Amino acid sequence: MNLNPTKTIHELITTLAYVNDMDENKKVYHTHRVSILSALIAKNRVSRQKLKEIFYAAVLHDVGGVGFPHHIIHYLKRNDKNSKNILLSHPIIGAQLVSAIPRMTGAAKLILDHHEWVNGSGYPRGKTERYIPGGAQIIRIADAIDIAIQMNRFPTLDKLKEYLSQNINKEYTLELFNAAIKVLGENKLFYNLYDVNNVPAIFKEVGDSVGPIKINSRIDAIGVTLETLAQVIDMKHPYTAGHSERVCRYAVDIALAMNLKHNEITKIKWAGLIHDIGKLRVPRVILDKKTHLSHRELNRVRKHAQFTREIISMVSTLREIAPIAAMHHEHFDGTGYPLGLKGEEIPLGARILNVCDAFDAMTSNRPYRKSMSGLAACRELEKNAGTQFDPAIVKETIPLFKNLGL
Repeated sequence: MNLNPTKTIHELITTLAYVNDMDENKKVYHTHRVSILSALIAKNRVSRQKLKEIFYAAVLHDVGGVGFPHHIIHYLKRNDKNSKNILLSHPIIGAQLVSAIPRMTGAAKLILDHHEWVNGSGYPRGKTERYIPGGAQIIRIADAIDIAIQMNRFPTLDKLKEYLSQNINKEYTLELFNAAIKVLGENKLFYNLYDVNNVPAIFKEVGDSVGPIKINSRIDAIGVTLETLAQVIDMKHPYTAGHSERVCRYAVDIALAMNLKHNEITKIKWAGLIHDIGKLRVPRVILDKKTHLSHRELNRVRKHAQFTREIISMVSTLREIAPIAAMHHEHFDGTGYPLGLKGEEIPLGARILNVCDAFDAMTSNRPYRKSMSGLAACRELEKNAGTQFDPAIVKETIPLFKNLGL
């Protein structure tokens, strides 16, 4: 594959804004608005490179909260003691995740401090104004503005201004407050942001004007970013910790055993890392359910395969791997989903991921059952070869999985 890592990373990260802003079937646009506001407030205040750091940090500022039972905006709007206790860890987790992505150390530092208040009453470290990076202060006020918009109690800019003024020199400085209000007043931005139909186009326009962070083509930036994304995906559901990375490793072993070409192995590896990205759009209450799912809930879970294809297809340079990732629940006999494909109609990589995903599910604890041994899981693979699984792939798989020492 001939890929442009700079373009790919930019598209991957901005795509996360769409994923992060899904709450059940509703788009809350929190990440979108915070990113737009952060970039526009910072635009004439910082260098081009700092502007990019601030924008990317804003897009990823809440990634550490993906594992919360509900969308992070629920806790931000409540502002009670219990919600604050839940929120305390997400800047730290977010910074840890983002710091692993090449050229994103600066953004990670801003994420760590984006809930610090200038009077020292913020978190996680209680820093005061002089010790909080300017970019983090910008994201803080942008975050505060959108939380107020989400409350739906301030239909005019004057009302919003009156409400936000209560935290001048507490949460943010007077100078930054004035700068933010000025930006909101330009080109009717406040009213355009209030109407959710306008937000995606404004986000794209702002993102395009900020531009990507240049990534050295000699660095495996795409692979590293996808590994980080796999961790984010698995945070959604505590029972799947490490699932995406394990599926990826198993799939690479099988692909190597089958003597596939390097490009094909890379596609399978990357598809394995993000094969469950669609689950970020499935409510955690369903994923965590310990009893049998209702018909409606089961259909909601199964839609994750369709969501996976839609999300990956938003990254133009990774569209080749979308079918591999999205079809890992297709069965060899045609009884799987989402399309009910059969035999070699299913991409080879998806047939490999189907075996790996099932094996890891069987050997991991789930809310509704305990894990089984590796040998028992191998027997299940053999038993279902020709129905759920491609028998040729199972034949290659069993010697590998029997010797994993699980």
